[in-house]
Amino acid sequence: MQQSKISSRDIEVPETTTSVYDAIFRRRMSKEFTDERVSDEALNRLFDAAIWAPNHRLTEPTRFFVLREGSQIRARVAEMGAEVAAKKVVNPNPEQRRRSAEASRRRVLDAPALVYVYSVPGDSEEVTRENYATACCAVQNMALAAVAEGLCLDWSTGGVTQHPDLAATLGAESDWMMVGAMFLGAPKTAPTSRRSPQSQVVSWLA
Repeated sequence: MQQSKISSRDIEVPETTTSVYDAIFRRRMSKEFTDERVSDEALNRLFDAAIWAPNHRLTEPTRFFVLREGSQIRARVAEMGAEVAAKKVVNPNPEQRRRSAEASRRRVLDAPALVYVYSVPGDSEEVTRENYATACCAVQNMALAAVAEGLCLDWSTGGVTQHPDLAATLGAESDWMMVGAMFLGAPKTAPTSRRSPQSQVVSWLA
């Protein structure tokens, strides 16, 4: 039986000293994590934030798959990523293929937390685009909430998302759109980045 909807008036907002602007400006992606475990409680708070992403028509299209540490499915997905990584190496050197495959395998196996995100298509091209936008906003919500948890989210759409058997392995429908693999953990170092000033991209029209 389908559960009743959650009202925005009844949300228990987690206590945090991280402001919205803190989260926006401190959010970075990192591929280097400590060995610190990401708790289920922290992940659930991130998912709570994710489902409140902007969602035109309230289609609720985002689907999440959490791959437990040490699980058989995480091991299978790691091999899939390694297979794709090896095939993408242009250099015919077998050692280079081996290194690339192993790096992909270790990235999946060693991530403190790993979540795959899909978007469910709509009944028209317009709704499908809107649904994908919602799923991307959901990931951004997760990334911002991760800052408040002392975590970093690395959003990947690379080889670890591209194996033809991945959807079936995870239990996703074949027509669902891949949004990405989310690697989460406490970053080893505080990552930085650079952006052009907003004055270069904003046009004020009178």
